[in-house]
Amino acid sequence: MKSAPGQYSTAAARRGQVKQGFTLVETMIATVLLSMIILSILAVLIGSYRVAAKARYNDHARYVVKSLADQFLTQQTTDGFGNTLALFQDSTPTGTGMTWTDLNGTQVTGAAGGLSVVLGENTGAPITANVTRTVWYVYAAGGSAGQVTSVPQTGSAGYLLRGDFTITFPFMGKTLTETVSAIRSVP
Repeated sequence: MKSAPGQYSTAAARRGQVKQGFTLVETMIATVLLSMIILSILAVLIGSYRVAAKARYNDHARYVVKSLADQFLTQQTTDGFGNTLALFQDSTPTGTGMTWTDLNGTQVTGAAGGLSVVLGENTGAPITANVTRTVWYVYAAGGSAGQVTSVPQTGSAGYLLRGDFTITFPFMGKTLTETVSAIRSVP
């Protein structure tokens, strides 16, 4: 069969064409490489999210203990009858005398086991932390000057109290702790 000038038969056209496109093996290799790249990026994003979450919880925990230490530094140490308030007593870790107001406006009061505070209330992933405080008298003179003791110190100018505020909270299967110390004079 003779074809018209300028026209080629299909077989002849196929012989003259160059193959284009990818083979199945090339497509599979490209898919595997792309999947590995996407999974690597996803792993980095998850890791950075965890680092950011830990920093957020640490910042909130630090804010809580610094706020409680500020209360220790600014509140009166005695009531109207001259009795020492609970916040300024006890050389064992406790939560008595501490109060905290959460984001809802609810006031939480500490107990013997500590003060329960919620970290990350506004993040959608809140965790419960426990705050304790220990109050010590600081030696005013002698060979132990500057050392802490549970024995009351008296002096003509008053005495010094040291308050250690510690917050403990769980994060990613570990227990994290933050401590802030404050020293104040008591007339």
